[in-house]
Amino acid sequence: MKDLVALNLHMIVTIVDGGIGEDVIDYSKAAGAAGGTILHGRGSGVHDTGKFLGLEISPEKDIVLTLVPDSITNEVMDAIGKGIHIDVPGNGICFSIDVDKVIGITKIHQYRETIGMKELLEDDS
Repeated sequence: MKDLVALNLHMIVTIVDGGIGEDVIDYSKAAGAAGGTILHGRGSGVHDTGKFLGLEISPEKDIVLTLVPDSITNEVMDAIGKGIHIDVPGNGICFSIDVDKVIGITKIHQYRETIGMKELLEDDS
């Protein structure tokens, strides 16, 4: 079926020190995720501030976005948390957000719930 829409997904957002994003993706793949996207940012939290030669520095951060079916969110978050030792202060943060609909995923046919875009548009009418 063309133009599939994946339903009932979660986006796991993990924010870690720069360079650790690849590890997060490895842990999430081992738990069943298809992959992830790494964005780069700067930290400004209590564990992120420092000074070098009198100048304030903000360490680089990796923000990893991972879309997963809602049925494996807990397993993926657990694998990430254990892998990056999230219980140690300053090692990162990981949270999930409900995602209602997604299009454009390469392996969309592997997701648990999909619907055709045409059907979805007809339901809106």
